[in-house]
Amino acid sequence: MNRSLILSILALLGVFVLFVRQSSMLDELRKGRITGAITSAPLNTTNAAPVVEVAHYMGRIQSHAEKLWWAGQAGNLELAKFYRHEIKEEMEEIANAGITNDGIRVSENMKVYGIRAIDALKAQIATDGLKDFPARYEALVNTCTSCHAVSGHPELRIRVPLENRFTGQDFSIKP
Repeated sequence: MNRSLILSILALLGVFVLFVRQSSMLDELRKGRITGAITSAPLNTTNAAPVVEVAHYMGRIQSHAEKLWWAGQAGNLELAKFYRHEIKEEMEEIANAGITNDGIRVSENMKVYGIRAIDALKAQIATDGLKDFPARYEALVNTCTSCHAVSGHPELRIRVPLENRFTGQDFSIKP
């Protein structure tokens, strides 16, 4: 046999051994016999609900809300509708996750405060466009602050953005 054929066979054998070993380790991890392993995603081997980190969703909501503000300030109705929709999607993730934290029903609060407020904004935009947008936006962020207060986090106060941190995005209307 020539040398390249032997090296190719050894390489394939090595890949096969690694595959078998990885499969075996994954089985052990699922059975709970290996702990402290680093994986790219947590293994959910039970029927328990997935863990939802509320702060991650809230960060995205705040980012979308600020972009909503700048779209409204630029008079860009379509972009404002887009960001309102993005906020709603993030809120729905929290609302549907069944989250209770230290006795606070976070998901229920999101339904009562967040979803209602963002739906009201949708109705107002559908009826009047961006008329009175600054006052409507301020009502939205005040609702966020109220929800934070009843959820045990009165230190989380939301306000109308003062400066546009999204300098890489053009919020103006394009012809």
